[in-house]
Amino acid sequence: MTTDQFIQEVDEELKRERQLALWRKYGRAVTAAALVVVIGVAATVGWRHYQANRRAEAGLAFTRAVEAATAGRTDEALNAFRKLAADAPAGFAELARLQEAAQIARQGNEAGASQVYDAMAKDSSVSEPFRNVALLMYALANLDRADPAALTERLKPLAAATSPWRYSAQELTALLARRKGDEKSAREIFKRLADDATTPPSVRARAAEFLALGGK
Repeated sequence: MTTDQFIQEVDEELKRERQLALWRKYGRAVTAAALVVVIGVAATVGWRHYQANRRAEAGLAFTRAVEAATAGRTDEALNAFRKLAADAPAGFAELARLQEAAQIARQGNEAGASQVYDAMAKDSSVSEPFRNVALLMYALANLDRADPAALTERLKPLAAATSPWRYSAQELTALLARRKGDEKSAREIFKRLADDATTPPSVRARAAEFLALGGK
């Protein structure tokens, strides 16, 4: 290997690291809007299928668990979310599983959080919106360690043009393409996201920044 080739490889690796760092800085915001939608779905499901008093109890318990998490009482919050995940009505139970994973990650156990997201994404008893959010969170947590081809395949349904999750899924797919060394595909996806007026502003801005990081 010549010196120029070595320098080029190092430069490409640094670009990949900067792009992953950028995603990690902003990436969790990608699911924020999705979670708002999911909360609405949860409320609808709860309204149709469960008694008002049970919903109220679950809502109060969920609020207290969130307060514990916000206050940094991670163990208390984790236990509360686990209990809700097992016992709460549909909607609250799924939200609790997502929060359970978040608390596990907060404790520094990314692998454990990934297992929760993965299990939820594959659980046919969970409603589709929650499964999709779990898959996006799993992909985000495993961008730099999962097999990129396998993860890209799992994201395909969410990245489809008719999917409401397509913008986040396509952004993740572009990053995975970079991991595979497929710069052409990555840039094509980022450019499509940056040029599409329907792309959410935050995603468009990140796509443009990724393109700038990658050079012309």
